[in-house]
Amino acid sequence: MTLATSSPERQREDVLTAAASVGGHIIGWADDWEVPGATDPMTRPKPGPWLRDEKGPYDGLVSSAVDRLGRNVVDCLNTGYKVRDEGKLLVS
Repeated sequence: MTLATSSPERQREDVLTAAASVGGHIIGWADDWEVPGATDPMTRPKPGPWLRDEKGPYDGLVSSAVDRLGRNVVDCLNTGYKVRDEGKLLVS
């Protein structure tokens, strides 16, 4: 939580930079620092509702790094395929 490369502040900067790089802007945040990494992204308390389309329309997701989408390859791929199949953009 305090390392310069993975602190919440650094990750927030990375997300804002990534969104700006594709001409996007942030309409909502889904920080879930206290949730174990092994939790399926679809069931996480904050990003889960976005991924389940319970938060309204949006054009894509931005993550500070690929490993922030999920803590294993299957979760990352499933999230990526879901976003792609819905015609949304995934930026990291």
